[in-house]
Amino acid sequence: MSQKKFYITTAIAYPNWKPHMGHALEIIIADTLARMHRMSWKEVEFQTGTDEHGIKNRRTAQKEWKDILEFLDENVSAFQDMYKKLKVSYNTFLRTSDKTNHYPGVQKIRKKMADKWDIYKQSYNGLYCAGCESFKTEKDLVNGKCIDHPNQKIEKVEEENYFFKLSKYKDQVIDLIKNEKYKIFPEIRKNEMLTFLENSRDVSFSRPKSSSPWGISVPDDENHVIYVWCDALSNYLTGQWYGLNENWENTRPADLHIVWKDIQRFHAAFWPAMLLSADIDVPKELLAHGFLTLNSNKMWKSTGNTIDPMEAIEKYGRDPLVFNLLYDVPSDWDWDFSMSRLNNVYNSMLIGSRWNLVNRVTKLSEKFWITNGKLWKNENWFKDFNISTINDFLKNHDTKWYLEKRYHLVQKANEYITKEEPWTKYKDDSTKAEAVECLEFLLYIVKNLTVLSAPILVESFEKIKNILWTDILNWLTTDTNGSFEVREKAFNATEFNVNIQPEIIYPRIEE
Repeated sequence: MSQKKFYITTAIAYPNWKPHMGHALEIIIADTLARMHRMSWKEVEFQTGTDEHGIKNRRTAQKEWKDILEFLDENVSAFQDMYKKLKVSYNTFLRTSDKTNHYPGVQKIRKKMADKWDIYKQSYNGLYCAGCESFKTEKDLVNGKCIDHPNQKIEKVEEENYFFKLSKYKDQVIDLIKNEKYKIFPEIRKNEMLTFLENSRDVSFSRPKSSSPWGISVPDDENHVIYVWCDALSNYLTGQWYGLNENWENTRPADLHIVWKDIQRFHAAFWPAMLLSADIDVPKELLAHGFLTLNSNKMWKSTGNTIDPMEAIEKYGRDPLVFNLLYDVPSDWDWDFSMSRLNNVYNSMLIGSRWNLVNRVTKLSEKFWITNGKLWKNENWFKDFNISTINDFLKNHDTKWYLEKRYHLVQKANEYITKEEPWTKYKDDSTKAEAVECLEFLLYIVKNLTVLSAPILVESFEKIKNILWTDILNWLTTDTNGSFEVREKAFNATEFNVNIQPEIIYPRIEE
């Protein structure tokens, strides 16, 4: 059986500062979905990177008296270090300052749009937010301030720009979204984008070098640089060798873009219009998630209202942070993060429920020499372990729902072992066989919960593999492609030998 290809991306991070917890949320969502799709027999291409041109990066580097590339290298390294700590399983990391891999593709797609007469030059007089890297109208502002960057001064700009004819393609994009040929999640974001497109205008696609010298030159006009959205959005092509390979075939539109809700218009409106102009297939799905807030305010580097994810990872480990963010944060609204909530999740849900189940079952199995897990036919349990639960989840990318379902199974298994008391039954010859059957079934439950949680609790998965030490799990991975057949064997096995090696999954932490 051949694997289906699945191309997933995050928005590329803006490295004008070190990453905060909000950056961790997006990459965690994307990594989890990439691992889930690998579990669902797909060959996954997972791309992320950094958006390195524009005014914000240059101004911040100047404030720190650093060369622009020196400044960027430091901050990009900070993002890559965080991704390493989070064990993010990306295939491609693209920097838009990469002159070899990125520049040629950006200039190529711009030329294709220009050849369609979809780019024109005109003088412009308007309002500009450097924080958003976008132009604003008066109705976009509240008390003269950008909603997303209230601390940024709105600049009055009068200059000559190249513009892209978004107005020419907006009806086609509306049709794609309405008919779900370009599917937007959640529904509230879809409706926002349809409203935006109805009133959309043409888009600035350049800045004069006199005001913004750091960027990719406009072909045939050295006085202008290509503006951020034409530059940054094109990474989804250039990361896949567009512009370098003359035989590049138009077979890799993104299956799924994952972005913050504040940049959804660029991905839901500008990007598909650009692709239509360049005769390139449009993406298939867009997941626009909400903000992670701190004390009910959006996390912003410019205000200092942030939490360093590295501190949380250092204290609790990778898996507890991932579990907390995915379990708590819904896709359709913002959510307030707190370290105290992370501590509660760690102690009550991961230690008190999940680790408690694994520990009880494995210790009793070791004590009573249970080394062979067998499926006990119980249809009420078995339906919850059907492998289609992964595919159901992938239809709407709802990680919160998926983890709630898995956690319910953990609670159910803990209640079952307390009710059955196999330690008591084992002492009586008349019920010993029943106790053995109970523990064999619970080993099966632990094994399948381990498989279902493998794309999320990556480090815990490796530890439970060591605890059970069974060949059925040892070859299973979600880090790379090609694990489907092993996954199916691990999931469906009703008999398997175990060699229990006790190990602590989640150590107690003094608060």
